Amino acid sequence: MSSKRKMIEKQAKYLAAENRKNDPDIKKVYWFPDEAEVRLVEVHTTIPKSLDGEIRPFYFRPDPAGRLPAPSGIALIRPDEAKKLPPPTDWGGWDIAEELK
Repeated sequence: MSSKRKMIEKQAKYLAAENRKNDPDIKKVYWFPDEAEVRLVEVHTTIPKSLDGEIRPFYFRPDPAGRLPAPSGIALIRPDEAKKLPPPTDWGGWDIAEELK
């Protein structure tokens, strides 16, 4: 595993843990591994259902001073949409997603 991928994975785990700690309605977090950015889908119980059948992430710039050296994309979906809605095209499929515990 490359050092860049290790850094991305570390940031993904950090973001998943922090988001879960601050929002108990997040039930699962899936990481879509990538060499350039963090890509997370968070399964959240209180958000509205997707109106267009797409996962639409919010994107954030890197913040090295804040322990976030890589850009990140984070999407929220409902539990009944997990592994059903297609991820953004460049993220790959659900078959590569890893659940972060």
